[in-house]
Amino acid sequence: MVPLETLSILNLGRKLSRICLYIDEYFRWYTCGMSRLGKFYIVGNWKMNPDKVSEAKSLFSVSEKVAKKVRKVSVIVCPPAVFIESLSSGKKRKVSFGIQDIHTASGGSHTGGVSATQAKSVGVSYVIIGHSERRAEGDTNEIVAQKIMSALDSGLKVILCIGEKSRDEHGIFLSDLREQIISAIKTVPKKYISDILVAYEPSWAIGKKYDEAPSPQDIHEMIIFIKKTVSEITTRENAMSLSVLYGGSVDFDNAQAILKDGEVSGLLIGRQSLDSENFKNIILYANSL
Repeated sequence: MVPLETLSILNLGRKLSRICLYIDEYFRWYTCGMSRLGKFYIVGNWKMNPDKVSEAKSLFSVSEKVAKKVRKVSVIVCPPAVFIESLSSGKKRKVSFGIQDIHTASGGSHTGGVSATQAKSVGVSYVIIGHSERRAEGDTNEIVAQKIMSALDSGLKVILCIGEKSRDEHGIFLSDLREQIISAIKTVPKKYISDILVAYEPSWAIGKKYDEAPSPQDIHEMIIFIKKTVSEITTRENAMSLSVLYGGSVDFDNAQAILKDGEVSGLLIGRQSLDSENFKNIILYANSL
């Protein structure tokens, strides 16, 4: 059964002003006027690209150069694990490194696995957990929660991916999304909440054209829903300060509107992060806001 509060949010339609009638005073204040705080996070998820370390170095060099020029953006790149040490070694970098996944265990007989401790030892600061592609390959909500605690215990920051596969007129997708959030965060000590970035990435939006993907207003509404849900299992202060990113067919055209009007804390960018010019321009635009 869909929770009453979920149905209330669903019945709001598309006008954010009406949301204020259904949520508590704290979130009325957020919806009707709070501006984004802090830096933008622009995260590039390279997935299983490129083919060679030389190509990875060339791609990374563009991100490093632009990261040196910006003050209002934290740039994070998540290359394939085999390239990380080659890219992170040497002088101190302005770009932070993320790994695309970790194992739940800290070591042992897990062929092909990479632990959070191993990732940290080669210069990794962030880890993507719960990406839709990993969930499709078997990562359950329970496994996601275990990976989160393994990462936080090892000193890594988490980029927690959540998102629905599809939307329905009855609002069941909100209930599923709520379960993803609660199962991932309910066991996290309050002191670690600030080490989690949430990336809202609806898998149905991947590959969509600009006018078919979620609008900035849609994204803003989902951010409110995410923070409202988080507030139920931690403090309001933690929920309000939570950084929520958007991912899902992000390119330079829609990135501008999302960054300006979506109330996001940043973007998780897939294929466009492999286009060094577009990725650079997204970073520069975020820095201009």
